Amino acid sequence: MLILLSGPIGSGKTTLCQGTAAEVRKGGMPVAGVLTPAVIRGGVKVGIQAVDLGSGEVRLLARTDRDLGGTRIGRYTFDDRTLDWMRSVCEVALAGGALAFVDEIGRLELDRGSGLASLIPLLSLPRDGSTVVVVRDTLLDVLAARTMQAGPRVVRLDASRREDARKEMRALLLPGSGSCCTQAR
Repeated sequence: MLILLSGPIGSGKTTLCQGTAAEVRKGGMPVAGVLTPAVIRGGVKVGIQAVDLGSGEVRLLARTDRDLGGTRIGRYTFDDRTLDWMRSVCEVALAGGALAFVDEIGRLELDRGSGLASLIPLLSLPRDGSTVVVVRDTLLDVLAARTMQAGPRVVRLDASRREDARKEMRALLLPGSGSCCTQAR
């Protein structure tokens, strides 16, 4: 099953994925892939890390306060070596049977065809485990159209429905916890 977790910037998409991964692991299911938590300095987001859910390895992905020498999107510069590493980690995750997280498919992928763009066709392929892909609300329709073959389920997250989104993720990913979700249109 392909789940597109979507919400505005700062709505808690990565945080929800972190909690979901921990809950799924606690239930005895393996998790893999990459999450991208924010780097906060003095209460301000200045960057993004990449965390391999399988090994726990952490790498710097992007910064706003210094040039990392790679691709630039908006106020961020990316470390292209970290993007390559993330792509490799996610390819292995998508080839296996664990719950795979891909955080996130954004403008870099959908507008420029770089970053993790090569993963998008893989998201529609059948696999043994489920996949959770993080995508900003403004890009959801584009990614849903490009993964339509997989019949993605959409979980929408915003400040008013954090608990509902958590329950939807739980229902979709943890056996016996009920069922609720929306099909992508």
